[in-house]
Amino acid sequence: MRAKKDTFEVILMPGVLLKMLERDLKRYAAYFRGWCQAFGEHESIYRDNSGINWLTAPTQLGLVLPTPLIKELYREVLLHEQAPSVKFRRKFIEIGSLEIPIEKKHQKLARNEITKILEDSVEVHVFLTSHLLYSGSKIITFSSKKPLAIIYKEIGSMQIYVT
Repeated sequence: MRAKKDTFEVILMPGVLLKMLERDLKRYAAYFRGWCQAFGEHESIYRDNSGINWLTAPTQLGLVLPTPLIKELYREVLLHEQAPSVKFRRKFIEIGSLEIPIEKKHQKLARNEITKILEDSVEVHVFLTSHLLYSGSKIITFSSKKPLAIIYKEIGSMQIYVT
């Protein structure tokens, strides 16, 4: 069964259309604290001015966030009964009240990569991964492939929007 996928056109002003893509994400958490699978081979967009690394692979997109942003993200996602939605906007990613900036030179690539995953996948999954090159960092991973069942359990869903 295909996950919910909708594309909307919103009229901002006469003659100006904004397309919005909406999908359900399946959320996963590791059975044991600190456990995660490796992100794997990828192309890297090196650290931008905000301290964020972007990782791209054919079936996934990863964000390596600096520690202060990870702590804010945990507070935003884990301290609420219902998971907040993820909104990829032109200049930032919004997760609840948290805004993660997207440097201007990465905006188009980030939107294209997440849109490709959302449009081409039957299901879309979000979970934390790691990589030796980014030691100690957790990578927020959006993927068209399920994470390893031996490490992760599904904990719910959340909405993602790309505008």
